[in-house]
Amino acid sequence: MSTELSTLTGKSNFFEDFAIGDVFEHARGKTVEDLENVLITNLVLNTAQAHFNEDFAQSLEQKHRITFGGVTASIVIGLAMQDTGENAVEEVGLDQVRFRVPVLHGDTLYAFTEVVNKEEEPTDSRGHKNVGLVHFRHWGVNQRGETVFEGERRVLIKKRAYVAEALKDGEETISTETTKSQVRRVSQQKRASGMIAKTRVAKRVRMKPKMARPSKPSPVKPRRGRR
Repeated sequence: MSTELSTLTGKSNFFEDFAIGDVFEHARGKTVEDLENVLITNLVLNTAQAHFNEDFAQSLEQKHRITFGGVTASIVIGLAMQDTGENAVEEVGLDQVRFRVPVLHGDTLYAFTEVVNKEEEPTDSRGHKNVGLVHFRHWGVNQRGETVFEGERRVLIKKRAYVAEALKDGEETISTETTKSQVRRVSQQKRASGMIAKTRVAKRVRMKPKMARPSKPSPVKPRRGRR
């Protein structure tokens, strides 16, 4: 059975739905496993022993291996993707990356996002039609509320007209009614088997995050009930 992408993505994360100044507290958290850190560190040929040599790490201040920054950044941005990337067509850039506090194996990370800027008509749309550029600032905190990562991301995101254009061109093969029927049928099956879980969505909050400093991390406290 073929299912088009527009039937799977959210309905409130198109370009028009983002407003400058919006801040999101994303719904999920992620615990960092040692396998993730060591595997990715070795795959990219990172030779810094603090990431994979426990004996060497014992001589350091934290007395434990440090998670490779690429893993930390990927987890934080990944946690934000459900709300900021479902309708993305192309990633443009990642800048101003900062790692504020070391992340250790077993730490749990939570993600936040601020909408910094928008471009209705991007200077470089990379050949895409009906898209806009959104400038996000992502940051992640650990279970102690310490800011561990900050970074700014620019991404081309679909406008609603993008989907309308696809429908006009006949790229959608499943009608709305058919899709609704399929979703309803699957939901009924899951409900009957007790598989329905509470839907988790990002909370849109009104707050202006402070820039974290290495000596005094931003005291943003994650919502404990959203793991």
